[in-house]
Formats: sequence, C-alpha cells, structure tokens
Amino acid sequence: MDKNLKHISKAIREGNLLEVNIPQLFNQLADQYNVYSGVRLAMHYFAFYETYCDDENTWSKEALEITAKLNKIIQSNILGNQIGTGREEAIKAIDFIRKDITQRMEALTAYTDIFQTYEYILNRQEYRFKEEFSVIDDEEFTKEILRYIFDTEDNVIINEKIKEMIGQLPVRITKQKYFELLKGSIHVYLGADVSSLDSYLYMLKTSAMLYQTATMESLYPNLWEKKERLSQVDYKNMTKEVFDQALTTLQAAALTIEIESIVYYSLQEIVNEVYSQLLCSPYAGMVPNDTEKAEKAVHAILVEINNYFINNEKHEVSEEQLEMFRDIEGVQEELAYDISILEDTLYEVNTNHRKLTESLMLEHLLQVLLYTKNLLSYSLFIDLEEDKLSETVVDEARIEKEMQVLEEELLTLFKDHDRLISRAVMANTINKIPVFFISHKEVMDYVLYSLERCTDLYEKEACYEIINQIMSD
Repeated sequence: MDKNLKHISKAIREGNLLEVNIPQLFNQLADQYNVYSGVRLAMHYFAFYETYCDDENTWSKEALEITAKLNKIIQSNILGNQIGTGREEAIKAIDFIRKDITQRMEALTAYTDIFQTYEYILNRQEYRFKEEFSVIDDEEFTKEILRYIFDTEDNVIINEKIKEMIGQLPVRITKQKYFELLKGSIHVYLGADVSSLDSYLYMLKTSAMLYQTATMESLYPNLWEKKERLSQVDYKNMTKEVFDQALTTLQAAALTIEIESIVYYSLQEIVNEVYSQLLCSPYAGMVPNDTEKAEKAVHAILVEINNYFINNEKHEVSEEQLEMFRDIEGVQEELAYDISILEDTLYEVNTNHRKLTESLMLEHLLQVLLYTKNLLSYSLFIDLEEDKLSETVVDEARIEKEMQVLEEELLTLFKDHDRLISRAVMANTINKIPVFFISHKEVMDYVLYSLERCTDLYEKEACYEIINQIMSD
C-alpha cells in the first residue's frame, strides 16, 4: 500500500480533515474496485468460457439464455462503455439477472437438502439387500470413533469431526431432547443481530426440508417431480426393485443439481464483477495508478472471449492469451491487500460519518462503494443491502417465538412422514448446531448410546460402513 493511501486511512480514523480525506478515500476505493473487479472478471470469464466449450450441451436452456444476456451486457456496456441512460439500463438488467440466479440457487439449495435426506435413508436401506454383515462391537467401534475425533488438538477440527459423526450415527435421542438441543443452539443468538439468527434458522429449515421457495416447482419441475416421487416411497417395506428405482431417481436429481449449481455459481461470479464495473467505472480514473498495463490486458482478454461467445466460436487457449494473463499476474493479490485496508476505513465512515458524507453530496457514491464491497466479497449471493445499519437485536421473546414456530413445523413434518424420514431430518439438523458436549466423556457416552440403542442391524451396518469410510479418507 502506498503512503498516500495509508495517510488517508489514518487521517480518517483519527478524524482529521474529513472534508478532504473522505472524498479522496471514495475516489481511491472506486478506482481500486474498478481495476480489481476487471482483473477478476477477465480470469473468471475465461475460465467460464473453457467450461462452456466442454459442457455447454449439458446446460439447461435457462442457463444458456442467461449466459447470452450477460455476454451482450459485457459487449455493450463493459467493452462498449455506454454512459447515461444506457448504463442505468444495464445496471437494472444485471441486477435482474443477479436476483434470478440467486433465486435459482436458493431453490437448488433447498432441493439439495431434501435429496440429502432421502440419500441418508437409502444409504441405510441398501443394506437390507446385502447378504453379509459385519460383527460390530459397539464399545470397540466407539473407541475407534473417539480416536478419530480427538487425534488433533485443534478444537475447530475436533468440533467439525464431532458434527460429522453425529450426522452419520443412528439417531436414538427423544424428540424432547432433540428440541432442547435446537432451543439451546438458538439461544446462543441472544443479543446478536437479527440477521444472524435468520441465517441460522434458514440453514436449519433447509436441512429439515421445511424451507421451500415459492418458485421451486416452476423453476425446476423435473426436480419437483422427483422429490414428490421419493416422498411417496414406503421405505420401511421397500423391495429391491423399489430401492433401485428410488436410487435411480435420486442419482438423476443429484446430477441435475450438480450441473445447475456449477453453472450458476460461475455465472454469479461474473455477474457480480460486471455489476461492480458498471457501478464504479463512472468514478474511476480520478487518481493516478500503476495498473495501466494490467487494465489493457484485461480489456484484450474480455474482447477476445466476448467475441468467441457472441460469434458462437470454440477455441483452444492460444499463446497470445496466456501472454495477456501474465500481464495481470499478481495484480489481484496486491489490490486485495490495499482494498482490505480501505474497506476498514469505509466502515468507519459508514458507521460514524454518514451526516458529513451527506453534506458533501457523496451519499450516492458511498452506497455504490458499499454495494461493490458486497459484490466482491466471498459471499456470492449476499444481499446488497447488508451494510445498512441495524439496531435490531435478538431478545428472549424473539427466541421463544422462533423456537415455537420451528417446533410446530417439525412436529407436523414428523407426523406426516414415517420414522425413517423423521430420523433422517433429525440427523441432518443436529449436525448443523454448535457442538453441545462439554467433555470427552459426553462425546463417548453419546456415541456408545447411539450404537447400543440401534436394534436395526441394517442401519447399524450402514453407519459402520459409512463412518469407516469417512475415517479412512
């Protein structure tokens, strides 16, 4: 980071010459964001094109249509540098595409959790059709599991391994104990921002097949049909033929989800970077920088890949393309460091100097920078409004209300489905909550109890095989 950027950041944190330093901060950050998003766009656009060349025939019609729209925006508004009304229309268009992709990924996430529940069941039912079984010593197997969990002193790794094992062990806790664990995990959010609790509840509900978007069926009718088919299977009394049919249905659904998720994840990366370019380009170029060579390379890469897309051409990587990438090598890492420092200062301005920002008529630029910060964050599907300050925190009443709703929804689900599905849902949710054991012995007692209380030899054999596979990987 050069001395000028350090000086600006330090001055703002100390409250010095804010009328001068805040505008300079905004100009610097807009410029950095513009170059940074351009470099990332070039890299992701090129990688996406390679994937397109290999897998286009497996993509859905909707994914191909979104790709075509995105290519036209890049052609007209990133490479064509439209201004005024054209740029505003492009921002609206890219925002619509982003929301569309986010909606599709939310549906795919919900479907993923639903089909994981049925996978959990089928993995255990599979052993009903096998002739040979292992002789399992519960105490010895418990010791093996504990050796696996505690073979490190890193508590983060230990906790992840505990949750991993809980998700595969037979579920033999009572519903009362299950709801106590859920309530305890929700109570952790007392005093936290409401948005963090909402995120946690969303994760729990998707894991429990409770979260279904209004557009799941219309966006993916084939997945919906497969979900309905699996929900109607009599798992307790299933034959080998029914098992094979259910497994085929599950595998087809998993393949669709995998293909769609990969495509939309890659598309969202590009969308966020194009969005960032559209937002920041009018404010870029106000300050001197040493990235001119990288910016030229970025432009050349984008022009070439965009032409390939527009003309429906498929080419191998050329030596000229590789040479252009050498010109942007290392630029992303250097900019990322500077941006991280400037974003800390941006947070300071957003938190403590909003009124001054308004008086300087920089409110719009501040919002542009906050949006861009989110667009270029590690969370591809983040709500762009997340940086809006909120004073709403979780209180006891909110916890009681949310827990009551969650319990009622789960009880209804348990009532409407057989025990195998209920246990699968319980397994898929308790391995998402924070670890609730306070000692090594409590972990051992839980594991041993789960194994000893499981009288279903097929389920126990399945758990034995699955857990052994996890421990040996």
